[in-house]
Amino acid sequence: MADEGAEAPPSLALMQLLFGKQLTYSLSGVARLGVADHMDGTPKPVEEIAAGADAHAPSLYRVMRMLASFGVFREGPPRQFALTPIGALLKTDAPESMRYTAMMFGDEFATRAYEHIATCLRTGTDGVSEAYGKPVWEVLAERPGQCETFQNAMTASSARAAQAIVEAYDFSGIERLADVGGGHGLLLASILGAYPQMQGVLFDRPEVIASVPKAQFAGCEDRVVLEAGSFFERVPDGRDAYLMKHIIHDWSDAHCRTILDLMRAKLPPRGRVLLCELVVTGELGPTPAKLLDIEMLVVTEGGKERTEEEFAGLFAASGLRLNRIVPTSRPLYVIEAVPA
Repeated sequence: MADEGAEAPPSLALMQLLFGKQLTYSLSGVARLGVADHMDGTPKPVEEIAAGADAHAPSLYRVMRMLASFGVFREGPPRQFALTPIGALLKTDAPESMRYTAMMFGDEFATRAYEHIATCLRTGTDGVSEAYGKPVWEVLAERPGQCETFQNAMTASSARAAQAIVEAYDFSGIERLADVGGGHGLLLASILGAYPQMQGVLFDRPEVIASVPKAQFAGCEDRVVLEAGSFFERVPDGRDAYLMKHIIHDWSDAHCRTILDLMRAKLPPRGRVLLCELVVTGELGPTPAKLLDIEMLVVTEGGKERTEEEFAGLFAASGLRLNRIVPTSRPLYVIEAVPA
Protein backbone atom coordinates (compact mmCIF):
# COMPACT_ATOMS: atom_id res chain seq x y z
CA MET A 1 0.00 0.00 0.00
CA ALA A 2 1.30 3.45 -0.94
CA ASP A 3 2.29 5.81 1.82
CA GLU A 4 -0.59 8.33 2.03
CA GLY A 5 1.79 10.97 3.35
CA ALA A 6 4.26 10.53 0.50
CA GLU A 7 4.67 13.35 -1.96
CA ALA A 8 3.11 12.69 -5.37
CA PRO A 9 5.57 11.84 -8.14
CA PRO A 10 6.28 14.81 -10.44
CA SER A 11 4.36 13.28 -13.35
CA LEU A 12 1.23 12.85 -11.23
CA ALA A 13 1.59 16.32 -9.70
CA LEU A 14 1.83 17.85 -13.19
CA MET A 15 -1.14 15.84 -14.43
CA GLN A 16 -3.24 17.09 -11.53
CA LEU A 17 -2.35 20.65 -12.50
CA LEU A 18 -3.25 19.99 -16.13
CA PHE A 19 -6.67 18.76 -15.07
CA GLY A 20 -7.49 22.32 -13.96
CA LYS A 21 -9.37 22.63 -17.26
CA GLN A 22 -11.83 19.95 -16.18
CA LEU A 23 -12.49 21.79 -12.94
CA THR A 24 -13.04 25.19 -14.56
CA TYR A 25 -15.38 23.96 -17.27
CA SER A 26 -17.30 21.66 -14.94
CA LEU A 27 -17.89 24.49 -12.49
CA SER A 28 -18.91 26.78 -15.34
CA GLY A 29 -21.29 24.15 -16.72
CA VAL A 30 -23.13 23.44 -13.48
CA ALA A 31 -23.32 27.21 -12.84
CA ARG A 32 -24.85 27.83 -16.26
CA LEU A 33 -27.47 25.11 -15.66
CA GLY A 34 -28.25 26.55 -12.23
CA VAL A 35 -27.65 23.18 -10.58
CA ALA A 36 -27.04 24.65 -7.12
CA ASP A 37 -30.39 26.48 -7.25
CA HIS A 38 -32.05 23.05 -7.01
CA MET A 39 -30.00 21.96 -4.00
CA ASP A 40 -29.55 22.69 -0.32
CA GLY A 41 -27.75 21.11 2.63
CA THR A 42 -29.86 17.93 2.47
CA PRO A 43 -28.73 15.22 0.03
CA LYS A 44 -30.98 14.78 -3.00
CA PRO A 45 -30.88 12.09 -5.71
CA VAL A 46 -28.99 13.26 -8.76
CA GLU A 47 -32.03 12.40 -10.89
CA GLU A 48 -34.10 14.93 -8.93
CA ILE A 49 -31.39 17.59 -9.26
CA ALA A 50 -31.05 16.87 -12.99
CA ALA A 51 -34.80 17.18 -13.53
CA GLY A 52 -34.83 20.60 -11.91
CA ALA A 53 -31.82 21.79 -13.93
CA ASP A 54 -33.00 20.20 -17.19
CA ALA A 55 -29.82 18.09 -17.31
CA HIS A 56 -28.90 14.55 -18.37
CA ALA A 57 -28.72 12.72 -15.04
CA PRO A 58 -25.93 10.20 -15.86
CA SER A 59 -23.67 12.95 -17.22
CA LEU A 60 -24.47 15.31 -14.37
CA TYR A 61 -23.67 12.57 -11.88
CA ARG A 62 -20.18 12.11 -13.27
CA VAL A 63 -19.44 15.84 -13.04
CA MET A 64 -20.92 16.19 -9.56
CA ARG A 65 -18.99 13.13 -8.35
CA MET A 66 -15.76 14.75 -9.50
CA LEU A 67 -16.63 18.14 -8.01
CA ALA A 68 -17.59 16.45 -4.74
CA SER A 69 -14.04 15.12 -4.51
CA PHE A 70 -12.89 18.78 -4.41
CA GLY A 71 -15.43 19.79 -1.77
CA VAL A 72 -17.91 21.59 -4.03
CA PHE A 73 -20.67 19.07 -3.26
CA ARG A 74 -21.08 16.34 -0.64
CA GLU A 75 -22.08 12.89 -1.82
CA GLY A 76 -23.91 10.54 0.50
CA PRO A 77 -25.90 8.36 0.32
CA PRO A 78 -24.54 7.17 -3.06
CA ARG A 79 -25.73 9.20 -6.04
CA GLN A 80 -27.22 11.81 -3.73
CA PHE A 81 -25.64 15.23 -3.35
CA ALA A 82 -25.87 18.18 -0.97
CA LEU A 83 -24.32 21.63 -1.08
CA THR A 84 -21.18 22.44 0.87
CA PRO A 85 -20.31 26.05 1.82
CA ILE A 86 -18.22 26.19 -1.37
CA GLY A 87 -20.99 24.85 -3.59
CA ALA A 88 -23.53 27.19 -2.00
CA LEU A 89 -21.68 30.09 -3.66
CA LEU A 90 -23.00 28.78 -7.00
CA LYS A 91 -26.58 29.56 -5.99
CA THR A 92 -27.98 32.60 -7.80
CA ASP A 93 -29.34 34.19 -4.65
CA ALA A 94 -26.40 33.38 -2.34
CA PRO A 95 -25.23 36.47 -0.39
CA GLU A 96 -21.78 36.20 -1.98
CA SER A 97 -22.83 34.36 -5.14
CA MET A 98 -20.12 33.44 -7.63
CA ARG A 99 -22.47 31.81 -10.13
CA TYR A 100 -21.97 34.44 -12.83
CA THR A 101 -18.22 34.45 -12.29
CA ALA A 102 -18.16 30.70 -12.88
CA MET A 103 -20.30 31.13 -15.99
CA MET A 104 -18.03 33.89 -17.30
CA PHE A 105 -14.93 31.70 -17.00
CA GLY A 106 -16.56 29.27 -19.45
CA ASP A 107 -17.89 31.87 -21.88
CA GLU A 108 -16.70 31.74 -25.46
CA PHE A 109 -14.66 34.96 -25.35
CA ALA A 110 -12.65 33.64 -22.40
CA THR A 111 -12.16 30.09 -23.60
CA ARG A 112 -11.17 30.99 -27.17
CA ALA A 113 -8.61 33.43 -25.82
CA TYR A 114 -6.72 30.65 -24.06
CA GLU A 115 -6.38 28.71 -27.32
CA HIS A 116 -3.80 31.37 -28.22
CA ILE A 117 -1.77 31.49 -25.01
CA ALA A 118 1.38 30.25 -26.78
CA THR A 119 1.08 33.19 -29.17
CA CYS A 120 0.60 35.52 -26.19
CA LEU A 121 3.83 34.19 -24.70
CA ARG A 122 5.68 34.44 -27.99
CA THR A 123 4.54 37.90 -29.09
CA GLY A 124 3.03 39.72 -26.10
CA THR A 125 -0.36 40.07 -27.82
CA ASP A 126 -3.59 39.04 -26.12
CA GLY A 127 -5.63 35.94 -26.89
CA VAL A 128 -8.94 37.70 -27.51
CA SER A 129 -7.43 39.88 -30.26
CA GLU A 130 -5.79 36.80 -31.76
CA ALA A 131 -9.11 34.92 -31.75
CA TYR A 132 -11.45 37.70 -32.89
CA GLY A 133 -9.24 40.40 -34.41
CA LYS A 134 -10.49 42.96 -31.89
CA PRO A 135 -10.11 43.66 -28.15
CA VAL A 136 -12.30 42.08 -25.50
CA TRP A 137 -14.49 45.15 -24.92
CA GLU A 138 -15.53 45.25 -28.58
CA VAL A 139 -16.16 41.49 -28.54
CA LEU A 140 -18.41 41.78 -25.50
CA ALA A 141 -20.29 44.74 -27.00
CA GLU A 142 -21.22 42.50 -29.95
CA ARG A 143 -22.40 39.65 -27.69
CA PRO A 144 -25.16 40.91 -25.38
CA GLY A 145 -25.56 37.59 -23.57
CA GLN A 146 -21.89 37.31 -22.67
CA CYS A 147 -21.77 41.01 -21.84
CA GLU A 148 -24.68 40.58 -19.43
CA THR A 149 -22.94 37.64 -17.76
CA PHE A 150 -19.76 39.72 -17.46
CA GLN A 151 -21.62 42.66 -15.89
CA ASN A 152 -23.45 40.34 -13.50
CA ALA A 153 -20.11 38.79 -12.52
CA MET A 154 -18.63 42.24 -11.90
CA THR A 155 -21.64 43.26 -9.82
CA ALA A 156 -21.33 40.08 -7.77
CA SER A 157 -17.62 40.83 -7.31
CA SER A 158 -18.52 44.29 -6.04
CA ALA A 159 -21.03 42.76 -3.66
CA ARG A 160 -18.31 40.56 -2.18
CA ALA A 161 -15.82 43.42 -1.98
CA ALA A 162 -17.98 46.41 -1.08
CA GLN A 163 -18.36 45.72 2.62
CA ALA A 164 -14.65 44.95 2.98
CA ILE A 165 -13.73 48.23 1.26
CA VAL A 166 -16.16 50.32 3.33
CA GLU A 167 -14.91 48.70 6.54
CA ALA A 168 -11.22 49.12 5.71
CA TYR A 169 -11.04 52.62 4.22
CA ASP A 170 -12.11 55.90 5.82
CA PHE A 171 -14.01 57.88 3.18
CA SER A 172 -14.79 60.75 5.55
CA GLY A 173 -13.69 64.10 4.20
CA ILE A 174 -14.84 63.18 0.70
CA GLU A 175 -17.94 65.21 -0.17
CA ARG A 176 -18.17 64.41 -3.89
CA LEU A 177 -17.06 60.97 -5.09
CA ALA A 178 -16.95 59.67 -8.65
CA ASP A 179 -16.97 55.91 -9.21
CA VAL A 180 -15.31 55.69 -12.62
CA GLY A 181 -16.05 52.51 -14.54
CA GLY A 182 -18.36 51.61 -11.67
CA GLY A 183 -20.59 49.19 -13.56
CA HIS A 184 -24.01 48.81 -11.98
CA GLY A 185 -23.00 50.95 -9.00
CA LEU A 186 -23.13 48.49 -6.13
CA LEU A 187 -19.86 49.69 -4.56
CA LEU A 188 -20.86 53.35 -4.85
CA ALA A 189 -24.26 52.59 -3.33
CA SER A 190 -22.55 50.87 -0.39
CA ILE A 191 -20.27 53.87 0.21
CA LEU A 192 -23.12 56.37 -0.05
CA GLY A 193 -25.11 54.28 2.40
CA ALA A 194 -22.29 54.47 4.93
CA TYR A 195 -21.62 58.21 4.38
CA PRO A 196 -24.99 60.01 4.25
CA GLN A 197 -23.43 63.44 3.57
CA MET A 198 -21.61 62.28 0.44
CA GLN A 199 -22.67 63.02 -3.15
CA GLY A 200 -21.83 60.46 -5.83
CA VAL A 201 -21.47 60.10 -9.58
CA LEU A 202 -21.59 56.71 -11.30
CA PHE A 203 -19.62 56.96 -14.55
CA ASP A 204 -19.42 54.22 -17.18
CA ARG A 205 -20.09 53.41 -20.81
CA PRO A 206 -23.59 54.32 -22.11
CA GLU A 207 -24.72 50.70 -22.47
CA VAL A 208 -23.66 49.96 -18.89
CA ILE A 209 -25.35 53.03 -17.41
CA ALA A 210 -28.53 52.18 -19.34
CA SER A 211 -28.68 48.79 -17.59
CA VAL A 212 -28.22 50.00 -13.99
CA PRO A 213 -31.08 48.51 -11.90
CA LYS A 214 -33.61 51.15 -10.89
CA ALA A 215 -33.44 50.10 -7.24
CA GLN A 216 -29.64 50.16 -7.04
CA PHE A 217 -29.52 53.50 -5.22
CA ALA A 218 -32.71 53.12 -3.19
CA GLY A 219 -32.58 55.51 -0.26
CA CYS A 220 -29.92 57.77 -1.75
CA GLU A 221 -31.37 58.61 -5.17
CA ASP A 222 -31.14 62.32 -4.42
CA ARG A 223 -27.39 62.06 -3.82
CA VAL A 224 -26.28 60.26 -6.96
CA VAL A 225 -26.02 61.11 -10.66
CA LEU A 226 -25.60 58.56 -13.44
CA GLU A 227 -23.27 59.81 -16.15
CA ALA A 228 -22.29 58.08 -19.38
CA GLY A 229 -18.95 58.46 -21.11
CA SER A 230 -15.53 57.00 -21.81
CA PHE A 231 -12.80 57.36 -19.18
CA PHE A 232 -10.30 57.64 -22.02
CA GLU A 233 -11.95 60.90 -23.08
CA ARG A 234 -13.09 62.54 -19.85
CA VAL A 235 -14.02 62.01 -16.21
CA PRO A 236 -16.75 63.80 -14.20
CA ASP A 237 -16.11 67.38 -13.10
CA GLY A 238 -16.15 68.77 -9.59
CA ARG A 239 -15.15 65.70 -7.60
CA ASP A 240 -13.07 65.49 -4.42
CA ALA A 241 -12.05 61.91 -5.18
CA TYR A 242 -12.09 59.43 -8.03
CA LEU A 243 -12.62 55.74 -7.30
CA MET A 244 -11.94 52.79 -9.60
CA LYS A 245 -12.34 49.12 -8.70
CA HIS A 246 -10.70 46.52 -10.93
CA ILE A 247 -10.31 49.00 -13.79
CA ILE A 248 -6.61 49.83 -13.89
CA HIS A 249 -5.66 46.14 -14.08
CA ASP A 250 -7.54 45.87 -17.41
CA TRP A 251 -5.20 48.24 -19.21
CA SER A 252 -1.61 48.83 -20.28
CA ASP A 253 0.55 51.44 -18.57
CA ALA A 254 -0.03 53.86 -21.48
CA HIS A 255 -3.82 53.49 -21.23
CA CYS A 256 -3.66 53.88 -17.44
CA ARG A 257 -1.69 57.10 -17.79
CA THR A 258 -4.43 58.50 -20.03
CA ILE A 259 -7.06 57.78 -17.37
CA LEU A 260 -4.94 59.07 -14.50
CA ASP A 261 -3.93 62.20 -16.42
CA LEU A 262 -7.62 63.08 -16.87
CA MET A 263 -8.23 62.61 -13.15
CA ARG A 264 -5.16 64.57 -12.14
CA ALA A 265 -6.31 67.49 -14.29
CA LYS A 266 -9.65 67.61 -12.44
CA LEU A 267 -8.37 66.83 -8.95
CA PRO A 268 -8.41 69.59 -6.28
CA PRO A 269 -5.23 70.13 -4.21
CA ARG A 270 -6.47 67.89 -1.38
CA GLY A 271 -8.16 65.38 -3.67
CA ARG A 272 -7.59 61.63 -3.86
CA VAL A 273 -7.48 58.87 -6.44
CA LEU A 274 -8.50 55.52 -5.01
CA LEU A 275 -7.77 52.28 -6.83
CA CYS A 276 -9.28 49.06 -5.49
CA GLU A 277 -7.00 46.38 -6.89
CA LEU A 278 -4.99 43.29 -6.07
CA VAL A 279 -1.30 43.85 -5.40
CA VAL A 280 1.44 41.44 -6.44
CA THR A 281 3.71 40.90 -3.46
CA GLY A 282 6.96 39.03 -2.96
CA GLU A 283 5.15 36.00 -1.56
CA LEU A 284 6.53 32.88 -3.27
CA GLY A 285 3.43 30.66 -3.09
CA PRO A 286 0.32 30.90 -5.28
CA THR A 287 -1.73 34.06 -4.72
CA PRO A 288 -4.96 35.43 -6.24
CA ALA A 289 -2.96 38.29 -7.78
CA LYS A 290 -0.62 35.94 -9.63
CA LEU A 291 -3.52 33.87 -10.96
CA LEU A 292 -5.63 36.84 -12.03
CA ASP A 293 -2.55 38.31 -13.69
CA ILE A 294 -2.64 35.46 -16.23
CA GLU A 295 -6.27 36.24 -17.03
CA MET A 296 -5.21 39.82 -17.72
CA LEU A 297 -2.32 38.60 -19.87
CA VAL A 298 -4.54 36.44 -22.07
CA VAL A 299 -7.83 38.37 -22.17
CA THR A 300 -6.87 42.07 -22.14
CA GLU A 301 -4.61 44.31 -24.22
CA GLY A 302 -1.73 44.95 -21.87
CA GLY A 303 -3.66 44.60 -18.62
CA LYS A 304 -1.88 43.17 -15.59
CA GLU A 305 -1.80 42.94 -11.82
CA ARG A 306 0.85 45.29 -10.45
CA THR A 307 3.33 45.54 -7.61
CA GLU A 308 3.49 48.45 -5.18
CA GLU A 309 6.47 49.83 -7.14
CA GLU A 310 4.54 49.61 -10.42
CA PHE A 311 1.58 51.50 -8.94
CA ALA A 312 3.95 54.17 -7.63
CA GLY A 313 5.46 54.53 -11.10
CA LEU A 314 2.04 54.87 -12.75
CA PHE A 315 1.04 57.59 -10.33
CA ALA A 316 4.31 59.50 -10.67
CA ALA A 317 3.96 59.60 -14.46
CA SER A 318 0.63 61.40 -14.03
CA GLY A 319 1.66 63.93 -11.40
CA LEU A 320 0.36 61.86 -8.48
CA ARG A 321 2.04 60.30 -5.46
CA LEU A 322 1.34 56.93 -3.90
CA ASN A 323 0.26 57.87 -0.38
CA ARG A 324 -0.66 54.53 1.18
CA ILE A 325 -1.98 51.06 0.50
CA VAL A 326 -4.82 49.96 2.77
CA PRO A 327 -5.48 46.21 3.08
CA THR A 328 -9.01 44.84 3.35
CA SER A 329 -10.35 41.57 4.71
CA ARG A 330 -10.20 40.19 1.15
CA PRO A 331 -7.27 39.87 -1.26
CA LEU A 332 -7.98 43.44 -2.32
CA TYR A 333 -6.34 46.73 -1.41
CA VAL A 334 -7.39 50.38 -1.51
CA ILE A 335 -4.45 52.16 -3.14
CA GLU A 336 -4.53 55.88 -2.38
CA ALA A 337 -2.82 58.53 -4.48
CA VAL A 338 -2.72 62.29 -3.92
CA PRO A 339 -1.40 65.19 -6.00
CA ALA A 340 2.40 65.16 -6.08
